[in-house]
Amino acid sequence: MNTENLNAEKQVEGFISKPEVARRLKKTIRTVDNWMRKGLLPYYKLGRTVAFRWSEIESHTKANFRVCSRLGT
Repeated sequence: MNTENLNAEKQVEGFISKPEVARRLKKTIRTVDNWMRKGLLPYYKLGRTVAFRWSEIESHTKANFRVCSRLGT
C-alpha cells in the first residue's frame, strides 16, 4: 500500500449514532428526532437505523445558523 492510500484511509470519518449526536449537542434524543424531522440535521437512513457524520452536522450548522448572544441584563 502506498502513502496516498494510507492517508486516504486515515481521513475516512465514521458514522455516529443518534445518542452520540444528542450527547455532543447537549440535547435529548427526542430533540434530535424533532430536528431530523424538520430537516435541521443531515443524516443517513440505513434500513431502520439512522447515522450521522459529525463533520456534516458542524458544517450544516455553521452554514445555516448564526451565533446569538444577549446583551444587557
